[in-house]
Amino acid sequence: MQIVRNDITKVKEINVEIIKSSLKRMGSSTKAQIAEETGISVATCGKLLNELCDSREVIETAQTSAGYGRPAKCYAYNGNFALVACIYIASDMGKVLLSAKVSNMLGEVQEEYTLEIGRASFDVLETTVGRLVEKHDTLRAVAIGIPGYITDGVVGLCNFIDLMGLPLRDMLQEKFPQLKIQVENDMNAAAYGFYKGNCNEKETTVAFIYSPIDARTGLEEMRTGSAEVELNNEQRTLLQYSVNYGAGFVSSGKILRGFSGFAGEVSFLPIVRELASENLQASVEVVAYIIGSIVPILNPEIVALTGSYFDEKNVETIRSRCLELISPQHMPQIILRDDVHEEYVNGLINLALEELSCGIMLVTQRA
Repeated sequence: MQIVRNDITKVKEINVEIIKSSLKRMGSSTKAQIAEETGISVATCGKLLNELCDSREVIETAQTSAGYGRPAKCYAYNGNFALVACIYIASDMGKVLLSAKVSNMLGEVQEEYTLEIGRASFDVLETTVGRLVEKHDTLRAVAIGIPGYITDGVVGLCNFIDLMGLPLRDMLQEKFPQLKIQVENDMNAAAYGFYKGNCNEKETTVAFIYSPIDARTGLEEMRTGSAEVELNNEQRTLLQYSVNYGAGFVSSGKILRGFSGFAGEVSFLPIVRELASENLQASVEVVAYIIGSIVPILNPEIVALTGSYFDEKNVETIRSRCLELISPQHMPQIILRDDVHEEYVNGLINLALEELSCGIMLVTQRA
């Protein structure tokens, strides 16, 4: 017997997301205004708004009157219905820094801080999440950013040796079953945050490319054998190559991770390996070839360069070199992002917020 999927529940979930999205955008609105904005019938809006009010995700506000008839009820999204958080760990000039931010459902910051930690480890992340849970009893989702590739919540090659190989998402999920946990690559999150802040209404592709002057990570410990960590064959192979470059891609609002989460590990492009073997430091030539390799495949509109290697002078040189490799009609806008903290955090917060939605992406219909 063929099993026919019943989509009535999914349609309801989609309608709920559309109503919530409209309320977040419009502010206090009547049922009729919401119906007109969303295209959902007044009757369906009324039923779903009642359910949302019962759960306190939507609240009734002051009634409005057009001067005749009964005043109409107004509804507003309750931003404090739940909280989400993001945590990320990064290295900066030999220091290991942990940043955390807590936001309500409208993106209003409840708490934010950055502190230096001795070493990145699961215990540090568990303690941080535990403190946030204890302080914020309505916390419902946490997104964690890691400088390494992630395969189904498992950390692959990573800048922090104590996190490599850990099923980080599942480990944290087991410790905090009341939360929805997501673990994301750092450049994916930064590219996503940039997209949400600058291109959210556009069907376009954005690439972020990162390179430090000196990759101050735990990888060197593993290369020299001073780290107490066992490597599998894949990790040993990957460590033969410099990991001084990373990238993240977003296309039409979707992060491009690839089937194993390895998309964006541009250090392993053959041309980059060849050039890097001659000069392990970041170079204009290497970055230009990375961009030249990305353009024919993803055709990004914007390529953002970030990391301590990049400055206005070498970005202009990279732009000129790219014009020798790429036809002007396909040439992306190449921009410098000195500090991607805001994009990184914005991307992670948005990923955490999406964990609390029904898993659909709402887009504005083009005229």
